[in-house]
Amino acid sequence: MQRDFPVRAAGCARGVAVALTVAGALGAAGCTGLETASRPTAIPEPPLTLLASGPLELPPLCEPARGAVYRTDFVVTREGQVRSARPAVQRGCVEDALVGWVETFRYAPLASETATTLDWMAVVARR
Repeated sequence: MQRDFPVRAAGCARGVAVALTVAGALGAAGCTGLETASRPTAIPEPPLTLLASGPLELPPLCEPARGAVYRTDFVVTREGQVRSARPAVQRGCVEDALVGWVETFRYAPLASETATTLDWMAVVARR
């Protein structure tokens, strides 16, 4: 892209226009090269695909704490089954219900066993 800039010294006007044209072309070529080199790679698919799960059932009088996040760690086997489900911190009625729920999960088969974590929080709203 060539731009005309008024230059007071008559002998410099042509040199400035050529310099700006060359600089613009180099800048455009550099930007194109950077654009190609820094293209993000495709994001891989998530390794776990949940196929089925049972219902989450909390026992009567078992109330999750307001704003608490309950974490359950578990392993998904190559066959897509869950094993070694356990609460990350402490055990209580909510944690026991979450472990029972996670144990109902069935995943698509995997290339290798995968350790993972489920974070759960109760959200209550009035109607």
